Amino acid sequence: MLVIQLIRPIARAIDWIPLAVTGMLAVVMASLLEAGSALGVGTAFTLLRMIGVLLGAAAGFAVIDEMTVSTAAAPVPRWLHQWLRCGFGGLTAGLLWGIACAVAVARLPEGGELRAAGMAAEAAVCIAIGLLTASVAGRVHRGKAAALAGMGGLLVIVSVSLVLRGPYWPWLYPQEANWEIVHYGWLALLPPVLAALSWANRDLS
Repeated sequence: MLVIQLIRPIARAIDWIPLAVTGMLAVVMASLLEAGSALGVGTAFTLLRMIGVLLGAAAGFAVIDEMTVSTAAAPVPRWLHQWLRCGFGGLTAGLLWGIACAVAVARLPEGGELRAAGMAAEAAVCIAIGLLTASVAGRVHRGKAAALAGMGGLLVIVSVSLVLRGPYWPWLYPQEANWEIVHYGWLALLPPVLAALSWANRDLS
């Protein structure tokens, strides 16, 4: 099957360094922050949100294909290359976030609780947007410039969302009344982001 045949060469072609470094940093911070005592719920909450954004930025490096020009003319469609790259980058980033979350949860004080499902939705959207912004940038720029442009796009989106205050602010805290509603919104955002990613990964014309 074509997809299976492509998995190994694409996995070898991906620049794994940004994801590896970011993932290692995430696990180290979750393990060592406030070392010698339990990890505060507020600290863990802020840390995991930050890690979600950082992993979204790092996942964008997996999307960038240094051979975009030549693969556009290859018998294998560009969209298939790009979706496999997105799959590798997104699943790896999600796994690394999950490991950091598990470490943080294990270090919480007795009775401490994280709204892990809602936070996972936030991280998933951040990773998907990171893949999207890098994929869009990859249609205009080449190589690391595209990955950096994608990272910049993600950070702009996150910065704007941080400024937008109100009862349905995307970055509510668990004790706030609209937490559930807002996180339904996070989940509802995922399909259009993936649809936009499909558009960005279409074959070059």
